Amino acid sequence: MQTARHWSGVSAQLIVSILAIALAAFHLYTAASGLLSPLYQRGTHLIALLVIGYLLYGVFAGRERQAPGIMDWLPAIAAAVIGIYLYTAFAPANVMERGIMGPTQMDIWVGIALMGLILEGTRRTVGLPIVLVALAFLAYGLFGTYMPEFISHRGYSMERLTTYLMWSTEGVFGTPLAVSATFVVIFIIFGAFMDRLGAGALFIDLAVALTGRIRGGPALTSVLGSGMMGSINGSSVSNVVTTGTFTIPLMKRTGYKPVFAGGVEAVASTGGQIMPPIMGAGAFVMAEMIGIPYSQIALFAIVPALLYFISIGLMVYFEAHRRDIPVLGRDEIPPIARVLAQGFHLLLPLLLLVYLLVVQRWSPMLAGVYAIGGLVAVASLMTLWRERRLPWKECLAALRQGITTAVPVALACACAGIVIGIVSMTGLGVRFTQLIVELSGGVLWIGAGLTMIACIILGMGLPTTAAYIITAVLGAPALIELGVPLIAAHMFIFYFAIISFITPPVGLSAYAASGIAGTNPIATSIAAFKLGIAGFIVPFVFIYSPALLLQGSIWEILLSSGTALLGVSALAAAIVGWFCMPLPAWLRLIFLLSAIALVVPIPIYGVAGATPLIAVALVGLGRRRRLLTTYSHPGR
Repeated sequence: MQTARHWSGVSAQLIVSILAIALAAFHLYTAASGLLSPLYQRGTHLIALLVIGYLLYGVFAGRERQAPGIMDWLPAIAAAVIGIYLYTAFAPANVMERGIMGPTQMDIWVGIALMGLILEGTRRTVGLPIVLVALAFLAYGLFGTYMPEFISHRGYSMERLTTYLMWSTEGVFGTPLAVSATFVVIFIIFGAFMDRLGAGALFIDLAVALTGRIRGGPALTSVLGSGMMGSINGSSVSNVVTTGTFTIPLMKRTGYKPVFAGGVEAVASTGGQIMPPIMGAGAFVMAEMIGIPYSQIALFAIVPALLYFISIGLMVYFEAHRRDIPVLGRDEIPPIARVLAQGFHLLLPLLLLVYLLVVQRWSPMLAGVYAIGGLVAVASLMTLWRERRLPWKECLAALRQGITTAVPVALACACAGIVIGIVSMTGLGVRFTQLIVELSGGVLWIGAGLTMIACIILGMGLPTTAAYIITAVLGAPALIELGVPLIAAHMFIFYFAIISFITPPVGLSAYAASGIAGTNPIATSIAAFKLGIAGFIVPFVFIYSPALLLQGSIWEILLSSGTALLGVSALAAAIVGWFCMPLPAWLRLIFLLSAIALVVPIPIYGVAGATPLIAVALVGLGRRRRLLTTYSHPGR
């Protein structure tokens, strides 16, 4: 993802701020009082963010200090003019006439121009990969008759493609932009308010207070703090940039290698997207796509998310023992009572949000608006009491930050709409499912592996929402065809769309962390990949054993969760090389085999896999007891 400009001029900055605050107010108002018609809601969202995007992101990366020039103002003005045209074109009478008579020639040219603006805006804000994907799908739609037989189709003219993609709710203005223009933007704004009003600092202080007395506490602080913040703000990269500025230097100062520190921050921030209750708004997107209530999806996600974070926590704990990293000093650990006394009010809106979503079952938009209102209210009261002022500057900054953060998400969703529209027009989704089933020979683990590769490749360089939507449209039907339950198939897709953020060679979160850690991006991405390896294994476990998603009896859930927990523990020990004592290479290999055996949902495999862990733990604890006895009684 590209970096937005930070120039010193006033005029363009003022325009961006006014537009962003106005658009944030628009979304909060429509979420509370009722959405506009779909085309008006999505069109307003897209056009305003296009204008902001062209003013914030230059033609070329690396020129963040330059004010907007002619190559930025021209497309921004063009987007605004097209927005005025769309306001008339989306009137109900004109929509009905277009449905009967078809679009006019002017409509076609405007649609092509808007498509070009979306592609260029996405290139500037998100990067080239998703634009290349969209262009490849457009080429597929145009030249389908020249494709290999198993994916060929009759081909469509540019006019036909533009009509379907730009003047219906099946393409650019379809589901991806719909979720961006409704609950995703609301929760991005909520995350911005939490950040500006001090939640990031609260989560870090709380994590330090909870983990500071444990060996490896600074890295565990990153795991907890970044995971909590990542669940709220909806962006792995922005989470790395905010929390990583504290956690990475702290880890380096206490003895962790810079590459390892960057990897920990990247993998923890990315994992926040799979952690309930909010899951970076991903749970709401999934609920929209498969028709399952949000509360159920958040519930199903708990055990896999805990396994992911426990695995990371164990790795940093084992690494601390392997490198003999000391615990933090007493003066570096804030008392938990003091942390809660300072920031307890910032936890209340989260509790309100969960209550409204899970207990009252309000819509995500309305619950998000009330959570933002509650956050502003409690933060204003505390600031007024402590500092004798109101936090209006922070609130305005949060509105601006929320919208500017939403720019790459919205444009990526619009690009994803092009992909999904082509898939729908050409029937490629059905062909992709048939291809996966045929290549796998009907064998689930082969089909799942192929789907995993497709998800990681398609998800590289994309925001979470767009990555999940694109990969779900193509990959989920293939898994369902192979016998995977609906929720398990979509959760599998969701995991690997997110894991692409730490997968070499792109690994956007790792690239952001490497900038803070001062390390090589590829090396940091490899470190993050190793630390997040559980994220590659757990999805295969729950497609074979849905008990991990709380599908089954209590006994099945406990057995599957317990063996999976032992499995990720063995995996962490095998990768780091420590488990109650240093592990030689041959023992690390045995632990790796144990991890594989433990995640297979067969009891006898679980017993065999657990045996090495128990044996090594007993030997290691025995050695530690003898050492303690020697130090306590040196004369013996």
